[in-house]
Amino acid sequence: MTENISRTQQKRQAKGIEELSHELTELPPADLARLPCDDFLRTEIRLARQLKGGAKKRQIKHIAKELRHQSVDELLTFLAERKGSRLQKDRDTRQLEILRDQIIQDAIDCYNDRVDQFAYFTLESELPSLDHAAKLLPDLPKNEILRAAENFAATRKPNYSREIFRILKASADKKKFSNDHEE
Repeated sequence: MTENISRTQQKRQAKGIEELSHELTELPPADLARLPCDDFLRTEIRLARQLKGGAKKRQIKHIAKELRHQSVDELLTFLAERKGSRLQKDRDTRQLEILRDQIIQDAIDCYNDRVDQFAYFTLESELPSLDHAAKLLPDLPKNEILRAAENFAATRKPNYSREIFRILKASADKKKFSNDHEE
């Protein structure tokens, strides 16, 4: 499944990377020495710590630009362990929200494309976004999400959207918990 990212979502991701680079500049020297990154990035972070005002903001944006070209998972994990940073949790929540929105949009499309507009609505086929979510979260109860998506598409009540998110969150937590205990 190809992922279409809106401009708004791209801006949110860029802002998240900028917050990460700001938090990296706030690290104490001992943690900065243990930071899982290359020497160039470590040097740029040290330089940002010495600057003030607008120059510091420009340097933080420069660090963010460098971070956009690499994986930031290790850095987020490091910050969460060392500093109790919320950035990784926020990013995971946003990804689950995107999954939920894709599932809901697919269900609404099926609801709008149905042949008999007066018949009781059920999702007969699998949703591509639900299959994508099931690949990411192996223990996902697809039938529960399918029923909640049907109900949302037919009624547009927000409690069904929240139910889908709760199911996705529970599956993500279960996956994280099992991965933590395997290590």
